[in-house]
Amino acid sequence: MSEIRVPLLADDLVQWAISTVTSPLSALARSRARAAIADVIACMIAGRDEPAVLAVKRSVRNWGEGRSGGNSEPIHLPAPFAALINGTAAHVLDYDDNFFPAISHASAVLVPTLLALGEECNTHLARIIPAYIAGLEVQAILGERMNPEHYELGWHATSTLGTIGAAASAGLLLELPPLQLRHALSLAASLAAGSKKQFGTSAKPIHAGYAAMHGILAAKLAQAGIDAAADVFEGPWGFLTQFTQGRMHTPSALESRTSLHIEKQGLTAKLYPSCMSTHLGIDGVLALRASLDLDPDTIAEIEIAMPRFMIANLRFPVPTSREQARFSMHYCAAVAAIDGAPRLHHFTMPHISRPDLAALATKVRMVPRAPSPETAHLPWGGDAEITVRLTSGEQISTGVAFPKGSHGHPMSEAEQEQKFSDCCANFAQPQHILAFYQAIRKPDDSLPLSAINAFLTGET
Repeated sequence: MSEIRVPLLADDLVQWAISTVTSPLSALARSRARAAIADVIACMIAGRDEPAVLAVKRSVRNWGEGRSGGNSEPIHLPAPFAALINGTAAHVLDYDDNFFPAISHASAVLVPTLLALGEECNTHLARIIPAYIAGLEVQAILGERMNPEHYELGWHATSTLGTIGAAASAGLLLELPPLQLRHALSLAASLAAGSKKQFGTSAKPIHAGYAAMHGILAAKLAQAGIDAAADVFEGPWGFLTQFTQGRMHTPSALESRTSLHIEKQGLTAKLYPSCMSTHLGIDGVLALRASLDLDPDTIAEIEIAMPRFMIANLRFPVPTSREQARFSMHYCAAVAAIDGAPRLHHFTMPHISRPDLAALATKVRMVPRAPSPETAHLPWGGDAEITVRLTSGEQISTGVAFPKGSHGHPMSEAEQEQKFSDCCANFAQPQHILAFYQAIRKPDDSLPLSAINAFLTGET
């Protein structure tokens, strides 16, 4: 009797990734991919001169020239280093989208990976879109097996799962044969790391850059002939066990899938440049402010009941830096109550030091909220209830289940275009910004990556 071989997860991921790029993609999948790519490019431009990004640029500037643009660098760089710069820029303002199946900032990793490697390969947008979608799927498939335990243990999935997704995207763009693509995924598993301890520091956005750089490195090493363990994900020493402490899940077989995650859930774009864990609270405070014309001087307390894992991310009740302010529910709620929707300028020291915001922030309280049966299935762990108690004794509340930008409360086309324009406002003329945005979003996907990188480096 012959032995029945159980397929290894790496082989399944390879076959699924290849089928994603070789099968026709729906108009919905392509449209959402173009929107995500445009959104990340806007974030890269807005973050290009942030201190962490400038430090990364200084670090890699003398490491040799290549064929990939490094976001305003006067020289072209080797693809891994360009991806490191652009991944950091994409994530540095925490304005980039979330991909909840993996609990990661997937686009801030995948788009810089593909822009850097794609320019080196002299390709165009039509080729990177399928590779981008396949990289999302690889992250989602791993996320289904590993989360929420992986994330709750303190791993930053943007850097861990993102590295493996980036290797898949890079390997597909390089047209690696299946065996080499499997080696690339296995090599990426050895490069994957990133602790949530870095939240609130300048190291945190570099995680996206690390993942993009390492994804390219893994694919290039595999292409050059480096082999790696086929069973890297399985067993006591396998990636799944090590990164979940053995508490991984067993979802349905990959071959039973009939749709892509980008079609089912899409990505959650951000309307506010702060940690996504703040967004349900911000949305609720904004709703109460709009409906009741709140006077901040009459607020005695703002209570935000929210999923426990979100509270764990928001560790800075009294932020002392721009990075900490993005991870402060107290500060973000105060901004929403006094000024309205948080914008990029709110995360600068003159605003973080404002006495009125600091005073109201002391009145914000977070409490854990167990998900209801109706909201337990939501990928961010449940809904939130925001309650404002006034000095008069009056109490007003509202609930928020879907953050703005998610599939249940999407951003409009006008909001997406406005965000792009806002991010690029100090970078190019309005007519050039609009023309470039429209070129990315048009359905024929014919834009050369050299044109995208020329825009990013300020050459056009």
